[in-house]
Amino acid sequence: MSIQIIHWVMAAMIAYLILTSHFEDMESVERAERIKVHAALGAGLFCLGAVRLWLVRKLPVPDKIAGPLWQERLAAGVKRAFYVLFFLVPVLGLILAGLVAYDVDLAGAIRVSGWLRDDPSAAALMNSVHGFSVDILTGLIVLHMVGTLYHQFVRRDGLVARMLPSWPSRARAGSSPS
Repeated sequence: MSIQIIHWVMAAMIAYLILTSHFEDMESVERAERIKVHAALGAGLFCLGAVRLWLVRKLPVPDKIAGPLWQERLAAGVKRAFYVLFFLVPVLGLILAGLVAYDVDLAGAIRVSGWLRDDPSAAALMNSVHGFSVDILTGLIVLHMVGTLYHQFVRRDGLVARMLPSWPSRARAGSSPS
């Protein structure tokens, strides 16, 4: 699987998770079911992030597109923050699931039930921390998208073409968005 495909699968998963993450107004049974799906997708995101990080370190890195030093540093910082959040947000979510005593089963590999005591005040705090980390991720996504649009329409430097999967019928310059 190419890094570009992982990039777009993760983008779709993150968008879905963010857009469907408001559980407060749901009945308890529906909320529990939605949280199970949310947790499973979060765990999948964690795993894809690990695969992506491994591939980025293993495969050749495409040439950097030259720009002002501040842009290069900003891009590197956003990239690092993305990877931290790809792991941190799902872990915080699993801790939250353990604090609210939801029976979350992640494909039989990990079961989050009874890990932690049912503690409403700790759960409220963890919900805030998890939510804040998602807010940071959302802000980084917006910044990433603005940068992408800048490269596409202002600089016209071919960066967007590097982010698309290479189909056999047409080759693209570069190999991976990291």
